[in-house]
Amino acid sequence: MTFGFQLHQGTVNGPRLGTLTTPHGAVSTPTFMPVATRGMLRGPWPDRLRPMGVEMMLANSFHLFARPGVESIEAMGGLHKMMAWDGPVLTDSGGFQAFSLASISKLNDDGWKIAHPVHGAMVDWTPKMAFEVQASLRPDVAMILDECPAEPRDRTKVAAAVKRTLRWAKMQRDMHDARGGVDSGQAQFGIVQGGVFEDLRQECARELSAMEFDGYAIGGVSVGEGHDAMMDGVRHSTSDLPKEKARYLMGVGTPLDLVESVARGIDMFDCVYPTRCGRYGTFLSDEGNQHIHNARFKNDPLPLLPGCTCDACATGVPRGALRAGLKEREMLPASLLAHHNLHYLVNLMKQMRSAIADGSFEDLRARINAVYRPPKP
Repeated sequence: MTFGFQLHQGTVNGPRLGTLTTPHGAVSTPTFMPVATRGMLRGPWPDRLRPMGVEMMLANSFHLFARPGVESIEAMGGLHKMMAWDGPVLTDSGGFQAFSLASISKLNDDGWKIAHPVHGAMVDWTPKMAFEVQASLRPDVAMILDECPAEPRDRTKVAAAVKRTLRWAKMQRDMHDARGGVDSGQAQFGIVQGGVFEDLRQECARELSAMEFDGYAIGGVSVGEGHDAMMDGVRHSTSDLPKEKARYLMGVGTPLDLVESVARGIDMFDCVYPTRCGRYGTFLSDEGNQHIHNARFKNDPLPLLPGCTCDACATGVPRGALRAGLKEREMLPASLLAHHNLHYLVNLMKQMRSAIADGSFEDLRARINAVYRPPKP
């Protein structure tokens, strides 16, 4: 069997332990996938990912299509070779990129027309195109093309997005089956949309479940609706998804969001949050977010986070030097902070798995909430 998910412990909408089996190895869940949008992480080196505990990576099919292009990737030996990563890879379909590039994209019933990020010509990014590009890239898991509604509280627009997402999902599921399903060496995940509306998310989840995807993602969250509404969206989606299939929450990665989503039955995550925060001077700690630009770090001789076992902290580069270098736009400080933040989140996922196994998850959840939940106004 080339792909599968085994649930070891947990329920439909509570913290779960599982194993995702792929052609490039097994992944312990819950897990966090670093985002290598164009096949490269911004900061951490590929050979340092396994030692810190990374088991699966994410790349974006639309951006890879734009540059370097599918033919170039194939000439380099394929996506895994290009990424210098021999573990499992998941590719996003480009639906969120169409949403985020709203100023240069236009939606229609057949897909998206998106201005090519390199040469500017309009690209017809359709469900068929997204499917074929991902089939050529050969990730372990391919996402369907969906519509991520820009206004999650506008019921009319969200309902239309759900309808379109479901129609496109059926088209892509049929293409996946015709290609041989998981026997092709690639799994396919459906994506639940529905904005902040419980009934629309439940409807979308039920109809996708009937299509029997290999796994399921929850999309259209963390798009401005706020933490509590986002968690409601997660809960409304997981309640109608199959217990025995992997659940993936797309684009979510703060410590608070991770622990609260695991508490609601999510198995997989991805986000640019750890590396992006690092590039702008924020580093994660058990006391919450720390900001290297703070004046108190100006002459600080200590390493980034004393006691941290990550490669970045082990270098011993002082906080004061990191602060000064980042202000001068040196590359090393941004890389070291990004590496540390990714290590912190990967280690947090390890802690969650251990806590679920030994029954102490609620204690860990309380500790993360105590330092990462914003105070009420």
